[in-house]
Amino acid sequence: MVKYIIDNINRMAGKYTPHQVFADWVEMSALSIAQSIEPDEEREKAFFNIAIKYSKDDFLILGCMLGHLSSLLKNNLDDYLGKIYMELSSGNSHTGQFFTPFHICKMMAGVALADYDGGTEYLNEPSSGGGANILAYAKVMKEKGYNYQQLLEVKAQDLDYKCVYMTYVQLSLAGVNAEVVQGNSLEGKHNVVLHTPMYVMRGGLSVKGRNNQ
Repeated sequence: MVKYIIDNINRMAGKYTPHQVFADWVEMSALSIAQSIEPDEEREKAFFNIAIKYSKDDFLILGCMLGHLSSLLKNNLDDYLGKIYMELSSGNSHTGQFFTPFHICKMMAGVALADYDGGTEYLNEPSSGGGANILAYAKVMKEKGYNYQQLLEVKAQDLDYKCVYMTYVQLSLAGVNAEVVQGNSLEGKHNVVLHTPMYVMRGGLSVKGRNNQ
């Protein structure tokens, strides 16, 4: 399924780079999820301003790609968007941006949760990237036999809009209770605030999450 997504992004590239197609797909996916639970006129306009760039056939394929990503996250938690971004033919050498491999994130989560025996976990991720650390945290909780959808509460943030949308899409599809914001964590300024469907279903966060060390 990852190959299907990468192949279609590369196929659509031409007028736009694979990196831009990826960014457009992720942003449209994030906007559509957010719009379905918290309707906003400006968000709707932003979605159609991107969608108009693509043909009807390509737009349908972009939707299928989101369905494939949803199936991947349902079957096995991983940072699929981070992996896809790193494998795109445009390469990260153009942006200087690299995502931490998921197995390293999972190792760190395993250490942090070594003594975990149930109870609510509050996670504050000030530089979320694609959400790998959070997904790894959820995966370790699941492997220990606990339902992260009920026990994990997340506040995620990043300066990069693309990372914010990547995190939001993956946490939404994985069923993580999270607030995802774009802004400077040191200044406390938020330009975009997105809530996952699980956040809305569970009534938000009970506390402001603790820092992820």
